[in-house]
Amino acid sequence: MAEESRKRQQRIKKELLEKKRKKWVDLREEYFKKLGRDYSEQFDIPQDMEDLSLVDLIEDTGIRIADIHKEELIRIDEALKKLDDGTYGICDGCGEDIESARLSVMPITSLCVKCQAKKESTRA
Repeated sequence: MAEESRKRQQRIKKELLEKKRKKWVDLREEYFKKLGRDYSEQFDIPQDMEDLSLVDLIEDTGIRIADIHKEELIRIDEALKKLDDGTYGICDGCGEDIESARLSVMPITSLCVKCQAKKESTRA
């Protein structure tokens, strides 16, 4: 049983590291697109207020996308730390085990379904 658990943790860790690598690649590509020559040349001298609004929208969207990637990278690192210290799969809210099906779909989650629902209902 311990061997099975160890193999499962190794598989999860491998998946998380791969996801982290992909997120870094996505984030890097996003920044290169944003800072690329075509981007800066196209919007160096906006022609009117509509162009300025479009530039602002594109920049805000790019920043938000980068923030989403950054947040996911942080959650991946937290999950990897939990794997290393043996607390992976334990809900941060109630301390109970997170369902295997949930972890399969969302390996970086730190909350069980019940605690996640509570968290989302308090935001609304």
